[in-house]
Amino acid sequence: MTAPTAHTPDHIPEYTPEELAVFEQQWIDTVQEDQELTRFGLYPQGSRDRGKGELQGSYQIYLPPAYEDDPVAHFPVVYWLHGGFGNARQGGAAVQRIDAAIRVGAMPPTIVVLPQALPIGWYVDSKDGARPVEQTIAGDLVNHVDATYRTIPGPWARTIEGFSMGGFGALHIGFKYPKIFGRVSAIAPPLLKDLSLEPDERVANTFFGDQAYYDAVSPWTLLLANSPEIRNHSKVRLMVGSRDERLVGVVREMDEMLATLGVEHEYHVVAGADHDYPVLLDGLGERYAAFWRK
Repeated sequence: MTAPTAHTPDHIPEYTPEELAVFEQQWIDTVQEDQELTRFGLYPQGSRDRGKGELQGSYQIYLPPAYEDDPVAHFPVVYWLHGGFGNARQGGAAVQRIDAAIRVGAMPPTIVVLPQALPIGWYVDSKDGARPVEQTIAGDLVNHVDATYRTIPGPWARTIEGFSMGGFGALHIGFKYPKIFGRVSAIAPPLLKDLSLEPDERVANTFFGDQAYYDAVSPWTLLLANSPEIRNHSKVRLMVGSRDERLVGVVREMDEMLATLGVEHEYHVVAGADHDYPVLLDGLGERYAAFWRK
């Protein structure tokens, strides 16, 4: 792996072909242990083996204090999607803020699920069908979590949120399945409309250079196609840093499109922030948890 430079998009380092090949199969996190506030878990990915359930993926899960205090209560769920070349543990910063907000009553007790998705999978089903990331999240994982934990199994109690590539994934999955995820939160999502603007190593084995496929699974396309259901079922949040020059313009365009279509949403530009997740959260402050109070 070579060191990142200031000109690398999203400050992502370059990787060797061998490292990229590993990323394409990294359905299970390389660190298979509990973290400070979360527990490590595995779930069957029937979407990958035609329902046999022999293949697995991993996730980290946060259970609020009330989960043990009240053994009959059921809870809303936030699914948090990591960024490109990341992993489930990247969501630890979000969990810390959510846990702190819950403990002071600024947010209702909530379960948080951090799936390990492919580091360069974009949360869509790859064009060749070999990596059905979207199906594993929206289908296999949601079904597993609802069957295993005391969730409130309805879209009004289910959020999908993500940072960077995970923000793209949150919009893609949230706009495609508004009857599964009623709240969608995208933090610095790379909503570039031209596939060639993304480095090839980040997109080649998902979209295979096919602009038409990229367009078909784009949040822009899905929002237009499903706008009546999204307008009726969804609440959306967009967040981007004012210094994130690559993305601030397209995120503003998405805000304008949501407004034109009459979709309930929030739009936040964090002053002075670049493509940096902790800085974005710090800039939003208490408004981060307020999204779940309304």
